[in-house]
Amino acid sequence: MRNRLVLFALLLFYLGNAIGAPKVVVTIKPLHGLVSAIMQGVAEPALLLPDNASPHTFALKPSNWQQLQKATLIMWVGPSLELFMQAPLKEIKPQYGVITLMEIPTLTLLPQRNSRQWQHAHEEDHEHASHMIDPHFWLDTDNAVKVIDYVENYLSKIDNENAIVYKKNASTLRDDIIKLKSTLNQKLQPVHDKPFLVYHDGYQYFEKEFNLNAVGTFILNPHVPQSAKGLYEAKTLIHDKGVKCVFRETEFYDTNIERLLSEAGVKFTELDPLGARVKAGPGAYQEILLNLAQNMQSCLAS
Repeated sequence: MRNRLVLFALLLFYLGNAIGAPKVVVTIKPLHGLVSAIMQGVAEPALLLPDNASPHTFALKPSNWQQLQKATLIMWVGPSLELFMQAPLKEIKPQYGVITLMEIPTLTLLPQRNSRQWQHAHEEDHEHASHMIDPHFWLDTDNAVKVIDYVENYLSKIDNENAIVYKKNASTLRDDIIKLKSTLNQKLQPVHDKPFLVYHDGYQYFEKEFNLNAVGTFILNPHVPQSAKGLYEAKTLIHDKGVKCVFRETEFYDTNIERLLSEAGVKFTELDPLGARVKAGPGAYQEILLNLAQNMQSCLAS
């Protein structure tokens, strides 16, 4: 009897928290992982984009609209990454608002590069910068900590009953991210000067944080097909810079690029900055960045 009462009390406690907690939807898995860790023990945020979906090309389905309509708080990166969110956010007005994570005032944001050829990450590259902002800010662990700070504060204000839990979880998560940064640096430092190319210019924050030697990209704009000029520039870079590694993502596949790499004898390795193969939830952010560093290190070291 006593055990039943204890279980009943725990059930009431959980239901009370779940009813009072905001119903959160987060668009992409890395940021969903951070929010999940902060909310652990209170409620589970929903993840909008399924595995293998690209925020550059994603189209909302009716089930996604329903997810958004049920949410009391929506978190997204911003229009420069997630154009598909602009229409629903004009119609849907969640109870606790919308957080455009890219607009967190403390973030360190970088301009998008408008050239396929770059200088080393530690050098100033104003010549190749544009007025547009690179939206892949979560690949900088210092920015991740700033997201944690902002989200913890926001959740604590709208859900004061669970503020202590949010604070404790956020503190643990910050420590994890600080340790993660040290681990990533240890993995990447031995290969930081090795030149490489990327299919898609989505790693600038990661490159700069760990002083990596990315020398260029095949694709500047994911919405614009690869050009003959772009292929020629990449072929020249591979030859001139002694590139032995090219990193690609599953969503960016081009037979012309594959043929060029094969002819040049260059290795390519897949990167997964959105965590398509990573389980969603607490810890996903750390696993995504660890996998990113491991795949880079493996290719560059060999």
